[in-house]
Amino acid sequence: IVDAMEGANGSVGVTPTGVIVVRLLASALMAAVIGWERSFSQKPAGARTMIMIGVGAAAFALLGEELLVARAASEGVTADPTRVLAYIISGVGFLGAGTILHSKKSISGLTTAATIWAVAALGASCGVGELRLACIVFAFIAGTMILPHLFWKLGDLEFLGDESGDDANALRDAEAAGPDAR
Repeated sequence: IVDAMEGANGSVGVTPTGVIVVRLLASALMAAVIGWERSFSQKPAGARTMIMIGVGAAAFALLGEELLVARAASEGVTADPTRVLAYIISGVGFLGAGTILHSKKSISGLTTAATIWAVAALGASCGVGELRLACIVFAFIAGTMILPHLFWKLGDLEFLGDESGDDANALRDAEAAGPDAR
């Protein structure tokens, strides 16, 4: 299998295959949990989408790292490794922008767009081997996305809602007003 994965110059790469698998798997698992919350909340960009974003960002970060190290070793080329990360950020920004909807009285999708962006950061962190950072980022994202569900069940805390119309009280008010109020 390794022979089939050789690059054009005959090298396999600097990162061992097991390490690559662990980085991609860590990204996929953390992104799946975040995507599960989006699915549970009946929002766009569920588990499969978040996994693809996290693993994709990790793969691009890994690829950038591999190319940088391989080229530096074989050709003496120096490059800025943050360029790959910058392109991940801007590319995912366009993806997130597609989830934001604006109407006369509300804006929706901001939380999903921000989650897409944060999951890409999580994936990129995994991709470059910063698993400690990825776990900390995951804890913040998961806390932000999952804890409000627990508190809403315990007693509707308004400060845990967001400005995008996802607040539990705003939903209840809209339902109580009926379809004529919209």
